[in-house]
Amino acid sequence: MPLVSYDAVKPKAQSIKEQVLKREMPPWPADPNSSAKFRNDPRLSQKDVDTLVAWVDAGAPRGNPSDLPPMPSFTQGWEQLNGRAPDAVVALPEYAAPATGEIPYIQRRVKVPFPDDKWIVAMQVLPGNNALVHHMAIKEVKLSDGVRLEDLDALAGLAQQLGFADSAFATTRPAVTDAANPEAYDMLGVYTPGTKLEIYQDGSAKLLKGGKNLFLNFNIHYTATGKAEKDLSRLAIWFQANPPKHQIYRVPAAGKSLIANGRQLLTDDPGTKAEGTDVAIPPIPPYTENYELIGITAYTEPVTIYQFQPHAHMRGKDFKYVVVYADGREETVLTVPKYDFHWQLAFDLDTPLRLPAGSKLVVTAHYDNSSKNEHLRGNNADDPGRNCGPDKEAYFRKENQSWDEMFSPFIQYSLDGANRTQRTKGPQPRQVTSERTPAARKEGARPQRALEIVDVVGCLTQSSSSVWKLTRAGDPIVTATQSTSLAALKSTAARPFGNQQYQMLGVSVFNPEAHAGQKVAVKGVLIKDTGNSRLNVTSLQMVGASCS
Repeated sequence: MPLVSYDAVKPKAQSIKEQVLKREMPPWPADPNSSAKFRNDPRLSQKDVDTLVAWVDAGAPRGNPSDLPPMPSFTQGWEQLNGRAPDAVVALPEYAAPATGEIPYIQRRVKVPFPDDKWIVAMQVLPGNNALVHHMAIKEVKLSDGVRLEDLDALAGLAQQLGFADSAFATTRPAVTDAANPEAYDMLGVYTPGTKLEIYQDGSAKLLKGGKNLFLNFNIHYTATGKAEKDLSRLAIWFQANPPKHQIYRVPAAGKSLIANGRQLLTDDPGTKAEGTDVAIPPIPPYTENYELIGITAYTEPVTIYQFQPHAHMRGKDFKYVVVYADGREETVLTVPKYDFHWQLAFDLDTPLRLPAGSKLVVTAHYDNSSKNEHLRGNNADDPGRNCGPDKEAYFRKENQSWDEMFSPFIQYSLDGANRTQRTKGPQPRQVTSERTPAARKEGARPQRALEIVDVVGCLTQSSSSVWKLTRAGDPIVTATQSTSLAALKSTAARPFGNQQYQMLGVSVFNPEAHAGQKVAVKGVLIKDTGNSRLNVTSLQMVGASCS
């Protein structure tokens, strides 16, 4: 509702009082008592709350019109960056949505209009129809020489005719990749309900490549509203002239290794890998009130995190982001005790979070597929297919409708090693290298990192100080993956014990008590100090019986 005039506000005064007293408005689902400090926190001070309540209790009297501040100006709907209008606006072709039925994800590609690379310091995604646009993900793609945009459109049309997502047959390459995973896209922009102007600070910016055969790819999830609707979405971008100190990337974090309701998922489990992860996530059973997912990603090089943005659908119940540092300390950096599908906010850290090499991020989410979930009750009545009902399984697919589910705890981060930014011209910086431990054996060709993910077999034991250790451990094997597969575990079971020992960090999420005294295979970041070797654990699986 617009709150820009007395006549608009007066009829809503009592409702405003109630929402403000309950701290439901302005919306801010993060728990301030168990979260870091965020610079975009919109919560009212207690003085502001008291002032509003006193005004409503006094009958909401009209003030002096001469005291009104000037009306804010939003040029073509855009917020302002320090008084600057956008440097570029990208408009999508109009889309006409049907009144009912499932709408597969729509791909819209717009040619990048710049011959040279650009550094983005702010952006805003503006949906043309908020009721129709569920979410929007934007990435920059490169077409191979000789491939035309209409070829992709033809393949997308064929995919839709066959009932597939329109990206099923269309292949493109990322123009900018995730610094820690060169095969994955850097997500340039994202829209979810509640998204506003996004400003990058602390000497950071995002890269937009310039040149031929480069396109902005808009992956749009529309949801039918019961009547024919149209959408004309736009993207605004603000640039800076010089390269930043830090190039930032947006990725779904904590998707390298996943635990579902206490079971670590294997990369070769049957099923389609869920969007943003390396595994197939089991569906949420009917009437399940507290389905749990835990995602883990370790960092072999120092990184800085600037933003958290948890994303789920109607069954999303809560999120928690925890950092396990290389020295074993654990810190809760974001807690969302009541996730709201309708207010999917991003949380911009007031002070960017710097993680040393060997740290990991652990994200825990819960989902409510029971009749207690008010979102399911409200949407099921308007859903002809009754897909939203608690009597239905909820699936984690590659491209998910509103009645499906997602586990996408996004972050924006920078890599703080030697390769801070992708140079826009000239040769790329040399990769960071490190010596491998003498006992480590190479598992396939891969670039060396500041630290290594290793695979170790040993006995899981607990010391008198309640510290979990891997004893009788064999030689570590350097690996490119943070999770494991059933095929790998079968071969791992035959590996011999050794005489090494490691302290295990952040292991509680793997329920170590259930495997105490057994032969286990462990993956994690190897952290070697004088007289003390540690593993920040990303995978723990039993591969044998008792070690005795």
